[in-house]
Amino acid sequence: MSAENKVNDPDSLLKKAMLQLKTSGIPISERIDPHVRINNRAKKRFGMCIMKNGSYTIELSSIMLTAPESSCMQTLCHELIHTCRGCGDHGSIFKKYADILNRRYGYNIQRTNTAEEMGVQKTEIQKTAKYILKCSKCGAEIARSRYSNAIAMPSHYRCRCGGSLTRIK
Repeated sequence: MSAENKVNDPDSLLKKAMLQLKTSGIPISERIDPHVRINNRAKKRFGMCIMKNGSYTIELSSIMLTAPESSCMQTLCHELIHTCRGCGDHGSIFKKYADILNRRYGYNIQRTNTAEEMGVQKTEIQKTAKYILKCSKCGAEIARSRYSNAIAMPSHYRCRCGGSLTRIK
């Protein structure tokens, strides 16, 4: 099997990520499901930490299964930080722990990452999008799977750069 066809083993990578956090002195929860849940519908987010009844489940988008292993590890570490006390958001404690891992392991853990940063082809995400908006100024393409006001009336919305949006799909 070539490197580009390699499929990540999320449960093994979760164990590895948990060990990285523990050896870095980051106090993750002791109540984390050892099995990663795979979400086949998530296309705009790479992972999610779900807390229910004091226990945590880590979820990965199926697009991360064929992403570079380092990107999958980075996503798992990001989600594991959310299991720490005071890290339900992306506040100062979260940033402190992310910085420790970024320096120690060369990750780029932040609030969000782009498909390009994660080594996931944008076309994989856009193939599943029902709608795509395009910025007239910077050329950014914004994929959406659900019909919304922005899709219905793109002229009423702006890109982050300030450019006007048009619907191309």
